[in-house]
Amino acid sequence: MNRRYYSSRKNKVRLSLRELYVKLQNLYLFFRDKDYFKEQAGITKHDLPSAIQHEAGIELDFQPFRITKWSVADLTEDHVFDTLEFLYDRASRPGSWSRMTTDTGWNYEDYEDYDSEAGRTDFREKANLFLADYGDGFELTEQGTILALGSHGLEQILDAEIPSYDEVNVDSKVRDAITKWRNRKLSLQEKKAAIRELADVFEWLKKTKNLSQILDNKDESAIFDLANNFAIRHHNPKQKTNYDQAIWYSWIFHFYLATYHASIRLLIKKERSKRP
Repeated sequence: MNRRYYSSRKNKVRLSLRELYVKLQNLYLFFRDKDYFKEQAGITKHDLPSAIQHEAGIELDFQPFRITKWSVADLTEDHVFDTLEFLYDRASRPGSWSRMTTDTGWNYEDYEDYDSEAGRTDFREKANLFLADYGDGFELTEQGTILALGSHGLEQILDAEIPSYDEVNVDSKVRDAITKWRNRKLSLQEKKAAIRELADVFEWLKKTKNLSQILDNKDESAIFDLANNFAIRHHNPKQKTNYDQAIWYSWIFHFYLATYHASIRLLIKKERSKRP
């Protein structure tokens, strides 16, 4: 069973970095003892192969094993998140326990098979129970990447389904902008690039004349005034530059994303109504 309990649902618990590390330890031990890391990493309750330790040392900038014995210097947000992603990639759910025989006649017992997709799903669901309670909230995605959930009250629009409209010119660009925005270490320039990508989607819709099907000239103009007047897309002396970029970039991005969701659904509805 995976569910968020009372204090977590009511946002009364915000995990500290130390508490996040304790959650990581328990997550690792829980799945280690269920042999979720046995197939791909050789890790069991009684064995931690040197090979997986060497692999972690190569792929990460620190040594996460043994996970329950980190030094004070090891305890950073980056290390916790790196370790979660590393373990996620190596999780697989064991199948049935069975008696087996080798070609030479040696009898032994082991799992018949493993399911890596199910294993990663199990691991992700457990991890997300506590990642949502750390800082401003995070999640481990199906792609194995830890991303910010978004500002409180705005998570749903970041997670909203991207309707199928034009994969190359619209859909993929919106997904890419959202992925950039949810990067937990996003710089102001990267935030600006994510906003510009959404503005480019509206520009494409405008040039194809699709946007004019559902917005009047005044509403359409307001969309581009934001990008042009706040130095998002162009550079000229009349643009506003003396504003708090962190605050305004967040507002512009979410405004654009909300406008996209409304506009694209109206477009789809409009175009479907024209079909014979």
